[in-house]
Amino acid sequence: MKTVITLTRPIGCGGGAIGKRLADRLGFQYLDRDILDRAARELGLAQDEVAAREEKVSGFWDRLKEMMALGPTDGLLTPPPPQTAPDDYIHAKECMIMTTVAGASDCVIVGRGASAIFHDCDDACHIFLHAPVDFRIRRVMHYYHAKTEKEARHIIARSDRERGHFMRRVRGMDWSRISNYHLCIDTSLAPLNEIAALIAGYVHSWRQREVVRVPTMATLAG
Repeated sequence: MKTVITLTRPIGCGGGAIGKRLADRLGFQYLDRDILDRAARELGLAQDEVAAREEKVSGFWDRLKEMMALGPTDGLLTPPPPQTAPDDYIHAKECMIMTTVAGASDCVIVGRGASAIFHDCDDACHIFLHAPVDFRIRRVMHYYHAKTEKEARHIIARSDRERGHFMRRVRGMDWSRISNYHLCIDTSLAPLNEIAALIAGYVHSWRQREVVRVPTMATLAG
């Protein structure tokens, strides 16, 4: 397998932008939306349907409970229409796409549980991106068009909950455990270009780890 860099990120941390800049710097293939598009095409599903169901395992009753917690609704909530492919098929298809690409070329993969899929691979470097909630709120309001801070907070809380549930349920991993990653970075501390450059420098050092030798006592005494 080639070198794989996984970027795990909560919503609003700039993960996609950083991933693209990182891939360009390293000369690696960049995988993000491409995985979704290819999975939708191979499964014969609409891209919007795959986008709505990937990195999620919540079903009808989970959504009902969430809506009831927000207050009374204007009408009856009806179950969703039958799905053309179970969520597990989507997750399995995306996993196959990622492992196929990783077997052929060096790549940067953003999200989609890649850190868990390649967790035991010696040639995979795992990066966790995070940021304070105020920073994330500003980005969610700008890029996801949330109209108020309250709406942005709700989007963030729901996304974090769904992604955490997805990683535990489908990938068997606690995404918030820092020991699962080689490097954790607060993306609010510098411009995204600088964050990408920092990660690229780290990756270059990480790729050379096998040739680095720790001096022995005899060498030091030499």
